[in-house]
Amino acid sequence: MTASNVLDWIVALLVCWASLTAILEPSRGASQCDAPIVMSSAAQSPPAIPTQAEFEEMIRDMKLHD
Repeated sequence: MTASNVLDWIVALLVCWASLTAILEPSRGASQCDAPIVMSSAAQSPPAIPTQAEFEEMIRDMKLHD
């Protein structure tokens, strides 16, 4: 086994260990960030649908950047 293979295995094991501890460990600062989410009572408007001219402008801009 070469040194690079050993290093690759060590790094892989450390990444797995860090991932598992992050998943399994209860969040430490959760009580500080648990602010209630306030939803706006105002109705939100749907996103604007681009016009044909805006579509053509976007396509022209994409062609210019290629």
